[in-house]
Amino acid sequence: MLAASLSFVPLAFSQDSNDAGKGWHGHRGERLANLSPDEREKMKAAHQKAMQDPAVQAAHAKMRQAHKEFRDVMHAALLKADPSLQPVIDKMKAGEKGEHGDD
Repeated sequence: MLAASLSFVPLAFSQDSNDAGKGWHGHRGERLANLSPDEREKMKAAHQKAMQDPAVQAAHAKMRQAHKEFRDVMHAALLKADPSLQPVIDKMKAGEKGEHGDD
């Protein structure tokens, strides 16, 4: 169960408005690998412009909030299943704050 919860953690950090470069080149980079440099640049520019759209920003905020709620419920369920995991969960939370600083 812990492995399953850890596999979802990266989903929350697809792209922050204040961290545009990281999200773009993170796991999305793998999907863009078969594009030409010109196509990648066009996609990057369009993505940055799209992220400025208020509807996209609102949807992104909802996605982040939903992921946070999922993570909180998952952590509670993990602790219910195995209370000895508290230090591991605390360690994971510390890593998330260190990397992203906004959760």
